[in-house]
Amino acid sequence: GTSDPYVKFKLNGKTLYKSKVVYKNLNPVWDETVVLPVQTLDQKLWIKVYDRDLTTSDFMGSAFVALAELELNRTTEQVLKLEDPNSLEDDMGVIVLNLSLAVKQGDFKRNSSFMRSMRLSDSLRKNQLWNGLVTITLLEGKNIPGGGLAEIFILLKLGDQRYKSKTLCKSANPQWREQFDFHYFSDRKDMLDIEVWRKDNKKHEELLGT
Repeated sequence: GTSDPYVKFKLNGKTLYKSKVVYKNLNPVWDETVVLPVQTLDQKLWIKVYDRDLTTSDFMGSAFVALAELELNRTTEQVLKLEDPNSLEDDMGVIVLNLSLAVKQGDFKRNSSFMRSMRLSDSLRKNQLWNGLVTITLLEGKNIPGGGLAEIFILLKLGDQRYKSKTLCKSANPQWREQFDFHYFSDRKDMLDIEVWRKDNKKHEELLGT
């Protein structure tokens, strides 16, 4: 059948935002932008999907994002698998978000604790403070052997940080146009490793060069 889905965003049990309803669609596109106020990062943002009904709305699954795992001033695409422990369905579908974390300007008294928690969550994850950002823009490849037959992707590694290009291009001259931010530690001698991989249809991956 079909449904009329809408989404609620919740923090600490409170609904902070409710999306519009997309009628009669199992592949809804909302294209809505919302700014949610956050005091601390040690919490989860819950995304709950409902099917609008005239009397009661039916629950269609939920997912969450741990705020401490978001990076400051960097938008990331999150594809979240919807789950409902009470449902018999194995596949509840996914919800796709672009998420970005930013400090509210001109509100420094309250923000100092926010920035402290931001640095703390990073340092807990990395065990030390980073003191710079390295931004890398992956543009394109040229004359990559076998690129016309298999999908080409790039792995970027700096210390214990890794990024994989999300675009898989079947081309000897693939175009990515993606940007990545790495944390920079001035007291480390990390090298940036760039690996070119090809992936054929059988999920077989082969390293083409570094």
